[in-house]
Amino acid sequence: MPPRSTFIPKSSLNIKPVATRDNGLILSSDRWLEEKKDIEGAEGFWRVHDGIYDLTAFVEKHPGGAEWLNLTKGTDITEAFEVHHLTDLPKEMLQKYFVKKAKTKRNSPYTFEEDGFYKTLRREIQPVLKVVPKQSYNNTNFFTDTLMVLTFIFSTFALKHWSFTMGTIGGLLLGMLTVAAHNYLHMRDNLRMYYSQFSLFQVRDWRISHILSHHLYTNTINDLEISMFEPVLQYLPIEKKPLQKMSSVLLAPLIWITFFHTSLIRRLIDAPKYNYQNVKLTDLSTFILPIFMYIFGGQSFSSCLVMWNFVIFVGSFYLGYVGLNAGHHHPEVFHDGDTPRSDNFDWGIGQLDALLDRNEITGSHFLVLTNFGDHALHHFFPTLDHGTLEHLYPVFKKVCKQFDVDLRTVSLLETTKGSFQQLIRTTPNPSPTNLKKFSKD
Repeated sequence: MPPRSTFIPKSSLNIKPVATRDNGLILSSDRWLEEKKDIEGAEGFWRVHDGIYDLTAFVEKHPGGAEWLNLTKGTDITEAFEVHHLTDLPKEMLQKYFVKKAKTKRNSPYTFEEDGFYKTLRREIQPVLKVVPKQSYNNTNFFTDTLMVLTFIFSTFALKHWSFTMGTIGGLLLGMLTVAAHNYLHMRDNLRMYYSQFSLFQVRDWRISHILSHHLYTNTINDLEISMFEPVLQYLPIEKKPLQKMSSVLLAPLIWITFFHTSLIRRLIDAPKYNYQNVKLTDLSTFILPIFMYIFGGQSFSSCLVMWNFVIFVGSFYLGYVGLNAGHHHPEVFHDGDTPRSDNFDWGIGQLDALLDRNEITGSHFLVLTNFGDHALHHFFPTLDHGTLEHLYPVFKKVCKQFDVDLRTVSLLETTKGSFQQLIRTTPNPSPTNLKKFSKD
């Protein structure tokens, strides 16, 4: 395979890619995280902005957060720190663990100025969060648990009656359940986040690729949810030969269908390289669904294996289609290689540049939960339950008006069309993203 550098542009944000991102090897979540340590100047500790902190003592006192901090030791956690804490109290606590100033400039271009867009928005939502009705959280839990129960029922009935129609319904429910479980993935460890593992997804991998990579460095060369599909799907604007354009469009649906299976295969291939440290006992929850189907489905083991995989394929198609067409990939959306606003700008503005939102699902709690809805607000405040987000729009619109930016909203048809257009786009946008385009009141 030729060097991966032939598949990517030079970062227009001046981000240095991890080594594997540039040499054509499989870029797994563990490899990405490990290689970040070589380029982020954390010196074996934790870096936040331009400070180096030793959080070892904090990890020992707070084992509940140990996994997150152990994962990120040796890296720059600035974006994660700012986005996952909604008040300044953690910032004050952090000073107790200060070691020294960092020797190098941050690899990330984003800023979090006190009077900037993101921190202003973060301050302004505080009063709203105090009055969000508890029923919003309860509804999210009800929807998610119901999807889980129905997934098991329809998948088992599909086997019992050998009905691929029921299997299709079971698969669609599994896809929706996986997206809903993603809501809990951003929170502290909890039972419902493991619902995602019924689809072969593993919590640890998804937390790295989605939360620590995609959410923080959206559509940059540091976004693992872009690079993991290369060179089959190339979303960044580089030179592409006609055959590559055609093949990427034709192969995209195949990627959607096999997304769950390939994530498991990628994990199994990479596990020995890290002495199986990424393998957890909780990974066994993946097999709860097929075991349930086998016990109550009344069919042979081989029949159960066939129907289970069929359900997985359908669920994978749902998540792949909804996820990759959620609004990040469109010619009018910033992708690394396009001209940015600057090489050093507000993280929240960067998020608005890198996404579109779905207008036909906003306002529906269930559709938002199962379709990556309220996408901008979810990126801004990922630890908040999806049921909370709809209550933040009045403040969000006020702050957007204050900074003369807006949220661009489109239909699923437009995001789907735009996603395919992005796959064949070769010319970087020469001017910064126009945040007014597509926006609606």
